[in-house]
Amino acid sequence: MASIYQGGGKRRSGAKQKGPAQLTTKTVTLDKWDPRGRGVCRTHQPVLFADGGLPGETCQVAITRSKKQFCEGQVTQVIEPATARQAPFCPVYEHCGGCQLQHVERGAALTWRQQALDEQIRLTHALTDLPWVAPIRSSSDEYRRKTRLALDARKGKPLALGFRAQKSDKVVNISHCPVLEPALNALLPALHRLLEQLVGRAAIGHISLLKASNGMGVTLRCTKALTASDRALLVDFAQAHEVLLRLDNGDHSEALHKPVDELLCATAEALSLAVTTEDFIQINADVNLAMIEQALDWLAPQAHHKVLDLFSGLGNFSLPLAKRCARVTAVEGVSTMVQRGEKIARQQGITNIQWCTADLSDEAELNALKIKNYDKVLLDPSREGAFEVCQQIAKARIESVVYVSCNPATFNRDLVPLLKAGYRIVKLGIMEMFPYTQHIESMALLERVGKG
Repeated sequence: MASIYQGGGKRRSGAKQKGPAQLTTKTVTLDKWDPRGRGVCRTHQPVLFADGGLPGETCQVAITRSKKQFCEGQVTQVIEPATARQAPFCPVYEHCGGCQLQHVERGAALTWRQQALDEQIRLTHALTDLPWVAPIRSSSDEYRRKTRLALDARKGKPLALGFRAQKSDKVVNISHCPVLEPALNALLPALHRLLEQLVGRAAIGHISLLKASNGMGVTLRCTKALTASDRALLVDFAQAHEVLLRLDNGDHSEALHKPVDELLCATAEALSLAVTTEDFIQINADVNLAMIEQALDWLAPQAHHKVLDLFSGLGNFSLPLAKRCARVTAVEGVSTMVQRGEKIARQQGITNIQWCTADLSDEAELNALKIKNYDKVLLDPSREGAFEVCQQIAKARIESVVYVSCNPATFNRDLVPLLKAGYRIVKLGIMEMFPYTQHIESMALLERVGKG
């Protein structure tokens, strides 16, 4: 038996105090990975999923959750390590919740996760083989161009600026993060010094950082107004480091220093998106560009085609698509993103995009899009996936579809209506957008059998 502390709620006055929860420990040999990067032991009954384990390893695993059809656990000791196991390169890896897979070499991680996705898709849809292409790999370990830092500035405690600990609200203090882009890392010591000087630092909830193509952005989320002296210190910091610095109190946002009018992040075809530190953008710049180029190549839009870009955001795919086809309709659920996408497109001379706001889970709004009038569709949904969209695409009998996914489970589910309608997977690949984490991105090209 292993004794592992399980955090709980407040203790009742006078209640008998219990010791740490006792969790069962099993010694198992792991067979493979699942798409999240968890070790899987199929010989254990029920099947066991173990965080921290690698295929082929013999480990001791503390069972943290037990259900009728599966168990979950955490590796507490590696008895026979895999050759792909490596020492984590971050000094706070064991505590920080930012990365989960620094204990495994990146190439092996991609191979095992592709194998896991391959098995999942083939078994679900009774397919014999899948047309995998080479993964899109991150060019660097220092890949994050955007991050959000938590802050703990309570009285009587040392100031902590960093990331939340695993499964905890505790802030792990950092002065350097090995997966941040170098320009962001260079700001961290100065941010620490700045916060130590601020009288109202306890009113700062978090700090967002962004390395854009034309500069850096820093946004402080504040729960109440800062004093004039604190604001002056912030302006001095922003000027010294040439950052676009904003204060955000939830209802209102103001810029204290603007070395550039707006931050720009490159997309393909020498075009840019206008972004803020609070926008959703792909955090790995190199992988994002490679992803767009692959999507354009697979979709192969021609000069006479009409293309529908669903979940278009600020136009990451829409803008370069517009350079290659007759017309793009970009559809997004957040109206402010639609307005800003239209503005930046117009500023760059792009006039063949129709920008629309729509709820893409609503059948009536999907029907209003008249999907059948388009030649090709690209969709890049959030983790919730796009089941309703895929049902409509299946009915519309669109020629070609590129699906970009950040969630293997919903992607696998969304394939059902497409494959039933006669589509086939022509190309399939994974993308290392978030090295050393449990997140994995994939892309599929689907074409309708007998098209034309």
